[in-house]
Amino acid sequence: MVTREDPLRGTEVVIIHRKRYDDWTLPKGKVEAGEPVPVCAVREVHEETGVTIRLSVPLDSITYEAGNAGLKKVDYWGGIVLDSVRRAPDAEVDVVSWLPVRAALSKLTYSHDHFLVQQYLDQPPTTPLIILRHGKAMDRKDWSRKDSARPINSRGRRQSKLLIPLLEAYGVTKIVSSTSTRCVATVLPYAHQHELAVETYSLLTEEEGEDDPKSVGKLIRKVRDATLESGEPTVVCVHRPVLPHILDALEIPPTTLVTGEFLVGHLVADGTVHALERHRPQA
Repeated sequence: MVTREDPLRGTEVVIIHRKRYDDWTLPKGKVEAGEPVPVCAVREVHEETGVTIRLSVPLDSITYEAGNAGLKKVDYWGGIVLDSVRRAPDAEVDVVSWLPVRAALSKLTYSHDHFLVQQYLDQPPTTPLIILRHGKAMDRKDWSRKDSARPINSRGRRQSKLLIPLLEAYGVTKIVSSTSTRCVATVLPYAHQHELAVETYSLLTEEEGEDDPKSVGKLIRKVRDATLESGEPTVVCVHRPVLPHILDALEIPPTTLVTGEFLVGHLVADGTVHALERHRPQA
């Protein structure tokens, strides 16, 4: 569900015409083998419209009958436009159209698309702040040096690479991490891919942060405020013992994360989390 602002026509919605079905609908598609759903959402929007987006707030999932294919479930997000190129018509999509909201609603074929357009328009502007637990590290019993230097293992390295398209889906442009090797190594592939610096804090390590909830909370609120001020989607890579202090500072209900798992908090202007997502690692 992708919108943009036009100086003359106001809010516009991108919709597509599918020649095969002779319908007008919102862009959507099928998940490829092993593909996370958020990555699929970004890819399908680009393939069907030529528009590159980052994901915004999650919307409802829609379930409907799809003829011989049976019951189909589609997950939706709002989309923020990053780039757009003209897409040539093909057998799947023959028309891509940006229309003002009222005109789009009058053309859309399905009632659930009408619902999704209105649902997205009712959402406040949000910026994603991602809380990531580092990738799987070497076992403590197999590491004799300083624990902060303990590296991620082969599974952790795979997790870190699989994070790249997921963080891209949310348009992450700022990276914050504990100074510990296993945290930095988790976000480094993404940082290298996008030529981003990793902003590190020793306060986010187990050694300093576990027993200092007040200071951790103060730092995380500072990161949250900077995220809102800049509008830059941000990821923070941390450790299990520090996670409760971070969630408390953001007023997110207590939970645990496995290695490589992350939460996406969609922040609104007053700093509260308007919507929360959870994504498990693919390895």
